[in-house]
Amino acid sequence: MNWFPESQDHLPLTWWGQRPIYLAAVIAVGGVVSMVATSLIMLVAGWQGMMPLVFSVNHVLQNFWVWTPASYVLVNQPSLWFLLTSYLLWSFGEPVERHLGRRVFIKLFLLLLFVQPVLLGVVGLFGARDMIAMGLGGVEFGVFLAFATLYPTSRISIIILTLEVWVLATAVVAVSALAALASRDWAGLLMLAGQVGVAVGYIRYETGLWTPSLQLWPKAASSSKPTLSAVPKPSKKAKASATATEIPTREVVDAILDKIS
Repeated sequence: MNWFPESQDHLPLTWWGQRPIYLAAVIAVGGVVSMVATSLIMLVAGWQGMMPLVFSVNHVLQNFWVWTPASYVLVNQPSLWFLLTSYLLWSFGEPVERHLGRRVFIKLFLLLLFVQPVLLGVVGLFGARDMIAMGLGGVEFGVFLAFATLYPTSRISIIILTLEVWVLATAVVAVSALAALASRDWAGLLMLAGQVGVAVGYIRYETGLWTPSLQLWPKAASSSKPTLSAVPKPSKKAKASATATEIPTREVVDAILDKIS
């Protein structure tokens, strides 16, 4: 990553007036641009014009479109939900990037990018090769989950409600999972699970929350009295050593009493 030197890892890419611009903002703007481009291409060439960018196992194995595991994020149909997720990437991706550094943020982004094709590839081994992946929304939502993992007690104001970010993230994940189950969208449910697992797992890994320690499983303090079977019996050697320590102690006491008398 020579384009992103380590010395500037926590600095913004550029400035827009008095506002710092980070990589997360650039990706969010690029997603909106791709949404406009997708609309224009579909207007001219129809849905078939975007198919060479959509990922599926059949596209890779049959058509040899080997670029689709990365290009699928460029296919973004116009929707308010996509604009919302782009805003989430801009607003919550910047704190994650500042906290972890740009190089770690890029690793997180790449993991969220490729987790969907990998999971669909695993499913394709069992015969379901027509499931597709497209759009940047899943990656953007994964970045929001990463923010919720880093700052779970941060508060977000939504119209008249003020919620902690972990509550909002849990609610969105739960509703999305229920919607996928209701529509039997197994691919969407699988990719949602992948996004949650990668976002939460990678942040916990980078912050050291999964580093093994001696007190990973602390022993619970017992308040009950120990039973007789749990009390170890003294061995013969222990009895002999105790007797040996008592003899010199008695001699010292007798000597002191003689001096006093």
